[in-house]
Amino acid sequence: MMNRLKALMCGAVLACAGAAGGAGSASAQELTMAVWGGGGANTWREAFIKQFNPGNGSTIKMVEVPNPAGALRSPAAAGQYNLALVTYFEAIALSNAGLIESFDDKQLPGIADVDPKFLTKDKAGRHVGLPAYFTYYGIAYNTDLAKAQDFASWQGLADPKWKGKLSLTRPVYLAPYDAVIMAKAMGGSEKDIDPGFKLLEKIVPNVLATYTSLAHMNTLLTRGEVAAVPFYASRVWSLRRQGASNVGIVIPKEGALMLPYVVVIPKGAKNQDKALVWMNYIAGAEPQLRAALLDGWLPMNSKVKLPEDLQKTLGQPYEQIVKSLYSPDWRIVVEHNEARVDRAEKLMSGVKQ
Repeated sequence: MMNRLKALMCGAVLACAGAAGGAGSASAQELTMAVWGGGGANTWREAFIKQFNPGNGSTIKMVEVPNPAGALRSPAAAGQYNLALVTYFEAIALSNAGLIESFDDKQLPGIADVDPKFLTKDKAGRHVGLPAYFTYYGIAYNTDLAKAQDFASWQGLADPKWKGKLSLTRPVYLAPYDAVIMAKAMGGSEKDIDPGFKLLEKIVPNVLATYTSLAHMNTLLTRGEVAAVPFYASRVWSLRRQGASNVGIVIPKEGALMLPYVVVIPKGAKNQDKALVWMNYIAGAEPQLRAALLDGWLPMNSKVKLPEDLQKTLGQPYEQIVKSLYSPDWRIVVEHNEARVDRAEKLMSGVKQ
């Protein structure tokens, strides 16, 4: 199975490498896009940039930053970046703050193949970004230390047997991600967040340390320094592709959190017409399929058909994964985020980093 999958991945990469007119060619205009650093940036280059040939003299450069949404809050953002990749809830927050552009259906025709319930719109009904792909937030675990059935429920993380063997993320993500999905698991919701924090209160005594970066968590998990952590499915997929055979991920019976990623344009950025050409390109089925093959990014384009081998590696069919995911009202999450981050900081104050 893995050999067939590797062949599919290699085919996608070779096809990219053979394309002409990519980002390496001379151009009259280079568009810069802020993304998180590491393997994700490489996937953007391989899956999207190498075959991008718009015929308008523009090329795309990935600029790796610690937090793209944070970068867009700088007064100089419009002069530094033409686009940025942000999370769904960050896109809403940036839009509310008037820091990103909005567009209509005619400007983003590629968005027609995205399920309407996943579109990112402002109060006027205009698109504030392009949902490019999604991953999900489940429970990652070290297979040498734990079994999938240990985390059949989110409540499994509260079992005292995991004392000193778990990790959690920083409060800035714990509040909008962990608290929300755990609230859902305990009968609450993004509106009724208390059940989520009550479960977190039971989990915190089991936490060895918070992780400060994805690379940090990769190390903790693969080396067996922690047994489990709420984590991103795409990162587990990437670790397995890189040869880490001792990691897995579980979607608990209560579901996992769906995490869409959105490409946005800073307010007042230059060359927005060329940036829109790029956005409509990445909305397409072919580049999104390449991204799925390379890094397990699940496509937003409803016309993408994932190969059977990839779906087996993901653990279950694409349609079944989607049915298992919880997609909250992110506007509610954004509305209450500041207070909830403060609450998460107090909860995690005694946990070392």
